[in-house]
Amino acid sequence: MRLQIFKNLGLLALALVWMAARSDGTTIYTTPPGLNVGDTYRLVFVTSTTTVATSPDISYYNSFVTNVADAVPELLALNATWTVIGSTSAVSAATNIGATNSGIYRLDGLEVAAGTAALFATGAPTNVWLMNGISITQIGDLLDVVVWTGTNPDGTVGFYSLGDVSKLYGFAGRSTSTSTSWIVFGSAPPLLGDSLPLYAISSELTVGGAAPEPTTIGLTALGGAFLLLARRQKRNHILK
Repeated sequence: MRLQIFKNLGLLALALVWMAARSDGTTIYTTPPGLNVGDTYRLVFVTSTTTVATSPDISYYNSFVTNVADAVPELLALNATWTVIGSTSAVSAATNIGATNSGIYRLDGLEVAAGTAALFATGAPTNVWLMNGISITQIGDLLDVVVWTGTNPDGTVGFYSLGDVSKLYGFAGRSTSTSTSWIVFGSAPPLLGDSLPLYAISSELTVGGAAPEPTTIGLTALGGAFLLLARRQKRNHILK
């Protein structure tokens, strides 16, 4: 009986590590549902906070999205490296985030693209749309906004890149779009002095690696589940 209890509790604990219920009622997945131990993946989100795009230094934007991610305990616990899906005149988005074949997932568990090649394939000649728009923030909220990118659909530096103040404007995308508009939206780019969100993507993560601790809510739920399961097992044993 004890062995069965611990087996059940182990499965329950694993489920709670994958999914973190936040105090505001939203849920974020630091491990996408349906993946197996050893699978690799990357997480992506749109920042709920905004910034101007006047800096020509890609490290400014990488630091911005890192600070946003690190403010969320569940994301900080991943020990991931966070980079912006954006281009300055010196560094393209494709180079900045690196090429991988790992699936890219939002924090609500939905897949965006099968890898970086698919992420940057929404333009001609491939025209492969994203599975889901990058419209979930770092805390799990849905956000329909214009987002700084400075990038062409294929991940190269756009004509209006971030920080190129000689041109005054910067390419931007639409967070809810799954077509090429996710990265280049509309015919009139916003001014670099406008304050807009950014797209953030993690380094490659592995299922079964270092996992974040469950939140306080998760620990409370786990303790209650332990007690309930133990009582049921005891009652079944008596009835037998």
